[in-house]
Amino acid sequence: MLAGSTSSIRLSPASSQVSCWLRQVQQLFALRQATSRTFQVHRRIHAAHMMKGRAQGEVSCAVSERKADDALVRNAALADHSDTTIQQTRVLKLSGQDGLMPRAPLPTDESRDVEAIHIHAGIRSTHGQQNPYRHHPNPHYTGHQNPIDSLEETPPDRLKTRQELLDSLLKATSVTDGWEAYRTLTVMFPHHIHHLSRVPKIPQRHLHHLARLLASTKPRTRTLFLRLSAVLTMLHRSGCRIYLWEWNALLDCAGKRWRKCSLEDYKAAVEVFNKMTTPWPSENPGDDENLAAEPDLGHVQPDIITYTTLLYIAGRSLDPSAIRHASNLLRASGLPPNRITHLSLLYYYTRTKQLSGVRSTLQKMREQGFEPGLDGINACIWAYARNGHIDVASTIYRVLRHNLQPELDVGEYDIEAAVNYLLDVEGIAIRGDIIPDEITYTSLIQAFAYHGQIMKALHVFVDMLSTPNREPKAPINQQTGEPSLYQPTLAAFRGIFLGFARHAQKPLPLRSTPGSLSERLRPIQKNDWNLENLHQVFKAFMNLPADVMPNERLIFWILVSFSKASGNDAGKLRKVFLQLEQRFGGGWGGRLERLRKDIFGDNGSGGQ
Repeated sequence: MLAGSTSSIRLSPASSQVSCWLRQVQQLFALRQATSRTFQVHRRIHAAHMMKGRAQGEVSCAVSERKADDALVRNAALADHSDTTIQQTRVLKLSGQDGLMPRAPLPTDESRDVEAIHIHAGIRSTHGQQNPYRHHPNPHYTGHQNPIDSLEETPPDRLKTRQELLDSLLKATSVTDGWEAYRTLTVMFPHHIHHLSRVPKIPQRHLHHLARLLASTKPRTRTLFLRLSAVLTMLHRSGCRIYLWEWNALLDCAGKRWRKCSLEDYKAAVEVFNKMTTPWPSENPGDDENLAAEPDLGHVQPDIITYTTLLYIAGRSLDPSAIRHASNLLRASGLPPNRITHLSLLYYYTRTKQLSGVRSTLQKMREQGFEPGLDGINACIWAYARNGHIDVASTIYRVLRHNLQPELDVGEYDIEAAVNYLLDVEGIAIRGDIIPDEITYTSLIQAFAYHGQIMKALHVFVDMLSTPNREPKAPINQQTGEPSLYQPTLAAFRGIFLGFARHAQKPLPLRSTPGSLSERLRPIQKNDWNLENLHQVFKAFMNLPADVMPNERLIFWILVSFSKASGNDAGKLRKVFLQLEQRFGGGWGGRLERLRKDIFGDNGSGGQ
């Protein structure tokens, strides 16, 4: 791990100097429940009404008491949802007179931040114009009534609908279905958070199930982060425990909300880390032993996954101060790093062009008894290829292919020499049972194409398409029962087309008259990035399965490739554009629409 001072990183900026989303994370799990005193008063009122009902023995009085008790509970929940300017809640005294009970003060901007999380996550607002005091399931509700008198029992048909939604949420196998059921529940039943018995409106079993679905979703996006934040906020406000794996998932989402990670994303992840490691103060005064105490949620103890996630997010930010801060947190924890902890630093060393850091990490892993594994070897291939050492990346690939199809050549440059070079010079140990996977092939194709070696890129592509896919969950050939061959991927084609866009040259003009003897004897240097090879790659691309749809960026680079390889031949570009529109539907906008107008003209006709 890297050492150094953490004074250069500021992780607690003032709320007025940071963006709104960071304040949302800072106040994500702030307490917004009624105080313990309010809860105890409600219990005493409930007990008094029950004693009065038994003394009188009248059914009508018992019904009235139950109505008042339910109204008190719902009124407390409504106060939890109300605007922060409402500081008092109307209650009934035992003498039958109205009184005022002071409500616990809340942060002035917290409700808006938590509400903003629900809005961005896809839950309609219940504040502002939709005041919770005015929202009521009864269509005959006219508003401006006493909250206790206006809150009626939930009709049976709505209870049935609620139970169906809860069943759908618990049985959901996809994030789309689970989130739709959760969103509908929060919109249709926003008038209470929990009953007096502390049973939340959405049971914790259902919320944990939805959190598990969200945590298993890839890729991480900002929407996913906001949705998981909303679910964990609901768990916390309902008095339920948030498990360590849920905190780790939220931590991971906080640093991967955007395609490019910055120092601000690492700060957001650290704020989540501080929330999960800070003990939550108890709100019970402890002056009544007969009343049930508030659940002691406590705080979770981070594990090595937590610190590894922080270290990986710090590496993606490419900020040295973030790396030092995450490394110091890991050292202070006293937890030993695992294999993934070491590998999480390879991305940082690769992007900052520090191959010495890659070699040092591999050496530490060997000293601690860790093997890099296939994922670590793939990371090494990309690290060396990205930093211009394509020969080392090619040697690694050669050893992996030897494990799949042994080489029989013996000599000065045999496979044993390659294995010894990787182990002795680069510190890369490759076991004999490790074979290439799709990531290996794709990385080499992109690396060779980027560095202008089209033939080696196509050779790796052919190796990929002729190799059985033995990865976990790979498709099986129904006729033979054997693993199916690897299929061409958009990522591989994208690497090749980017290579043509980078290295292709316009065709050389034909010699009209013979020149001098030296000119006639000079061989013509043929460029492999030519129009003929591009046509072969494009033909294979057009034969992709029907359900494979390229994005607009890939379509753009295909057209750029043909533009460079054909010397901006308008006829060739029109033909390629029409083929792409016919195969993939067309209708592209942005720069593709502008390119189409340049090719066909403003009055020309394309495939639309």
